[in-house]
Amino acid sequence: MELTIAQSVLAELIDTAKNGISTKPVDPILGSLLIEASDSGKLTVIGTDLNVSIKTYSVVNIKQAGTVALNAKLLADTVNNLSGELDIEVSDRSCIISHSTGKCRIVGGNAEDFPSIPETENPTVISISSKKLQAALLSCLYCSSTDETKLVLTGVHFQLQGENWSCASTDGHRLAFVSSKLEVSYEPLSFTVPRRSLIELEKILSNAAQSSSCTLKVGKNTIQFILPNAELTSRLLEGQFPNINSFIPRSFANEIVVERKGMEIILKRISHFAEKKHKIVKILWEVNDQQATLMTGNTDIGDAVDSLLIKTQTSVGENIGIGLNSGYLQEALKHISTDEIVFRFNKPLQPVIISPVGGLLDQLTLVMPVDVQDFNKPQQLQDTSKPDTEAVAENSAEAEHVSDETINREDKSTSDTPATNKPKSRKRKQEAKLKPELETTTV
Repeated sequence: MELTIAQSVLAELIDTAKNGISTKPVDPILGSLLIEASDSGKLTVIGTDLNVSIKTYSVVNIKQAGTVALNAKLLADTVNNLSGELDIEVSDRSCIISHSTGKCRIVGGNAEDFPSIPETENPTVISISSKKLQAALLSCLYCSSTDETKLVLTGVHFQLQGENWSCASTDGHRLAFVSSKLEVSYEPLSFTVPRRSLIELEKILSNAAQSSSCTLKVGKNTIQFILPNAELTSRLLEGQFPNINSFIPRSFANEIVVERKGMEIILKRISHFAEKKHKIVKILWEVNDQQATLMTGNTDIGDAVDSLLIKTQTSVGENIGIGLNSGYLQEALKHISTDEIVFRFNKPLQPVIISPVGGLLDQLTLVMPVDVQDFNKPQQLQDTSKPDTEAVAENSAEAEHVSDETINREDKSTSDTPATNKPKSRKRKQEAKLKPELETTTV
């Protein structure tokens, strides 16, 4: 093998392909990258751990075709510390890289021992916008499970039906769902792709041209994602994925629009006061006052309360209290890119749907609430809470009209929220899990 290539081009090919390699390869050859130079001038770099394979390629000046397997870490460390044009020559597994001021020699392995990348047999071929596919992965991956005992939940589930496509993930406590339209109609098809494969795919998509498309070749056990300069091949997960649609309510009594950045600021401000294990934040939606008050319980380290403005479309004329895991709520907001978000729900103990207002895709996150008993502000803080007008002003013109008058709700009875009328329970705090009945646990 003999070729000339720019250091920046080779470094990019290596950095992408080595993401397919396991951090602890079970075989030395799996810690290597396979480099193939063809007579057509195409240089291909491949990395695999047998479950996921990444292939990258570029057109370069190839003087002689050939193949070599080189240790991925040594090759990456070597190339990343070079610059300019590189001359590469391979003979008898020995790879010599010449640069402007010197040479490096890497002893390679036997290219014939490198595993072959399987081709998807009799695939269904689908084309999806790279930009939309990346946005869908960013909106779903964070809800997939890391529990290997429930293997099918460690992936993202794709469904195609006519011109509609969707993907979903769940860890049992929450779920994410996105959907969009295709340019072509397809027969019904569903498959589940492992989380790790899609994390690497998202990295590749982030470098793809905004106008490019990703071709999916879906087979019985494997799937290929093909982009102009890279391919990712992954095994598919076996097992029955939960019926996501059965968990999502079809209608809502309450719709409340909130400025996303303002809520993110408040959650960051008060969540470290929440009880460490369950991280519960109580939200009192004050419908008549058009504000939401967020509170943490009285813990050993203290408590906090904060407020922000809301816009309501609700059929209920009374305050509504909901307890949510602050970590789940913060992650949901982090993966929404629009300025405003909408909370949709029916009763305090039923699923809460969080969606962007607008956006590239139809997107939602479902979070199960926790039954909490007290939605009164901590006694020490009852006279100090007011809407976070500074945060709202950054992204909403309505904030210019916010009054600076301190909001005092001491004279309101605990009957403003249905949750306060329930008898106290001695059970320990538990997060609600997604089950067929959508159970919620009293705290």
